[in-house]
Amino acid sequence: MFKLWFIGFAEGDGSFIINKDGYLEFKITQSSNDAQILFMIKKMLGFGVVRVQDSVKKTHCFRVRDKNNLLKLISIFNGNIFLDSKKEQFILWLNAFNSKYKENILYLNNVFKPSLNDAWLSGFTDAEGCFTCSITDNKSKTTSLIRLRYILSQKGNSENMDYLANLVGGKKHYIKSYEGYNVTVNTTKLLSIVKYFNNYSLKTKKYIVYLNWIKIHKLIHNNEHSSTKGLALIIKYKNNINRLNKFNNNNNTDIRK
Repeated sequence: MFKLWFIGFAEGDGSFIINKDGYLEFKITQSSNDAQILFMIKKMLGFGVVRVQDSVKKTHCFRVRDKNNLLKLISIFNGNIFLDSKKEQFILWLNAFNSKYKENILYLNNVFKPSLNDAWLSGFTDAEGCFTCSITDNKSKTTSLIRLRYILSQKGNSENMDYLANLVGGKKHYIKSYEGYNVTVNTTKLLSIVKYFNNYSLKTKKYIVYLNWIKIHKLIHNNEHSSTKGLALIIKYKNNINRLNKFNNNNNTDIRK
């Protein structure tokens, strides 16, 4: 289960890097606030280094540079990458590895597609997903409109995002501000998402956001959201989500490379 979670997370937040000085490395950068996920990755893989990357921007990174452990990463990723852009990056990186170390490792051109029966989507969501809630007054009635959303974001990779939209029962939207795509699943179609994350839980601090979000979903599903008590709880959980999402966004600005 960890392997596919790790691949999904790396496809969102990882980089296969060819440095100008000839060194090859694999790196995942996170806010120092969520550095625990990097230590977990190191522990599960059994190799790599976690260190402070930028004390001013408050970021940590997980990094692998030595040949033997790069080989282990190649065995994990080769043939198991979903995103087209990440495949292209990996192929260049693998070719550079073969050239530097006089190896002849063939790229495995497998067609890997994540499903709701593996942990890839959980890892990718930890990297590129979010859970939101909004409440608006319904002036035509005496109730409020509560909107829950599960969103995946990605720059480029249009066909891959089409596949993910079909997988999660959502819709793909082009976002001009960053020339990328959002896949969004709205309130009435979230049951499969809830079932999935009950089986494949998140591992970053995004899990705390999800816990508040799932409480709102349960209140709506049990038709308790129209009561005064239910709405008060939803407002409480929504405020928690907004606070946590704002904190996560502030701590994850331009940290990936």
